[in-house]
Amino acid sequence: MSFWSSLGQTFFISLFSHDIRTSLDLTHGEFGSYYAFATTASALTLFWLGKLADTVSVSRLSLMTLGGVCLAAFHFSFISSVFSLVLGFYLLRLSGQGMMYHVYSTAVTRRYIATRGRALALCGLGMPFGEAAFPLLVILALSITDWRTVWIILSIIAFFSFAPSIPFLTRRTLYQDGPGRAAHDSPEIPNYTFSVRRHVVMRDGAFWAVIIWLMMVPSFTITGLFFHQIYIAEQKAVPLWLWSSNYIWYALAAVGSAFFSGFLIDRLTAHRVAYVSQIPLLFSCLFLWWGHGTYWLLVYFVLFGAGGGMIPPLINALLAERYGTNWLGEIKALAMPMNVFASALSPALIGILIDRHFQLDDIILLLASLSLFSTIVSFLWFNLLGQTKLSNKLLK
Repeated sequence: MSFWSSLGQTFFISLFSHDIRTSLDLTHGEFGSYYAFATTASALTLFWLGKLADTVSVSRLSLMTLGGVCLAAFHFSFISSVFSLVLGFYLLRLSGQGMMYHVYSTAVTRRYIATRGRALALCGLGMPFGEAAFPLLVILALSITDWRTVWIILSIIAFFSFAPSIPFLTRRTLYQDGPGRAAHDSPEIPNYTFSVRRHVVMRDGAFWAVIIWLMMVPSFTITGLFFHQIYIAEQKAVPLWLWSSNYIWYALAAVGSAFFSGFLIDRLTAHRVAYVSQIPLLFSCLFLWWGHGTYWLLVYFVLFGAGGGMIPPLINALLAERYGTNWLGEIKALAMPMNVFASALSPALIGILIDRHFQLDDIILLLASLSLFSTIVSFLWFNLLGQTKLSNKLLK
């Protein structure tokens, strides 16, 4: 699910941005604004749809979600107007970027306790693999056929290569020490450990002051850089084929940093290492701002990948540590729409700044300052102030 969620991810959709903008005669700002509107709508839908992870079995919900993203990809090959484009964005973002990630990450967070961080890192490997493979594959495919055919072929391959194996892949195994959920909408193992509902989370100051920024800032930055990668490559005088070929370093760094993040979480807790997850992205922005030509690409993509790889295990483990796992689906359905909203805002905002002739270096420094903010606030709250538990007042 992590791998095939690529069909709804910004890095994948942006590979077709030039062809789509040419077909519909759209500017950077218009294209980004439609993308933002559709993504925001998907975030609002996810607030309600995400609660299904608490009531529907993993295998059934996985199959439903896979079918959704494949149908969305198939529809995307037939877009011919702004309305069909926005609808395609909405369906892809809701099923791919939203539910595909939500379903598998919620299930893994519930089913593992002692090795939760490393389990999340392992199951998230599909994303960096997709980020490494798809850019080159898509560029190669576009040199052979048109972009609409690519979407049709991938939707068919995704469904028939994955759907038959879902019952096998979602079965319980011996070493899953968490409660999880059963195949018939009831808890697999009674879970009497600490757990709170969404209304308690909404009263927690740490959620609004720290946790949402740990999610939203990386989402805003990564989505913006992915979405406008063709423009950035042009401004940095880097051929697109060379830019895309460096995603292998992004993928390797994402894999390594995800396991490093998982190891730190299992040893020190997600609260204590939360600020560390923001540092690679901060330095990747600084390298992107500073670098020119091609010699700096490797360092940038390694840091960019490390920033992207550390976030998912950290956020899932942090929510489980702080709020428990019984109602994790509805809690994540509160958090993820804000994350998705951030990913909706950046393509539009950066696109508008580009259309208004803002310098790329100024935009990159803005992104770096956001990462610096999320690093400092998480370090102060969880490490210096030691606010790693819910207050007793909230639990009453």
